[in-house]
Amino acid sequence: MADVTLSDGREIVFDLYQITVLEWDQIRDPAQPRQDEFRLLGKTCGMTAAEVGALPFPDYTKLTRAFVERCRDPLGDAPST
Repeated sequence: MADVTLSDGREIVFDLYQITVLEWDQIRDPAQPRQDEFRLLGKTCGMTAAEVGALPFPDYTKLTRAFVERCRDPLGDAPST
């Protein structure tokens, strides 16, 4: 199931296994360069930094909101142990 659907119909599923704890810390740092933020976000959803940066503003907002929601419960889809 998609985490978010963009206006062009692309269904995005975040794979948080694509970023490390250190990268997670970087993405939350307000001093982080915007291109690095795009790169790290893109890593989780199969997009390049250029693709993330070229999204229409409403789609970028949907994407980042969905990413934050997914990060709040990164094991939400994992089997319980």
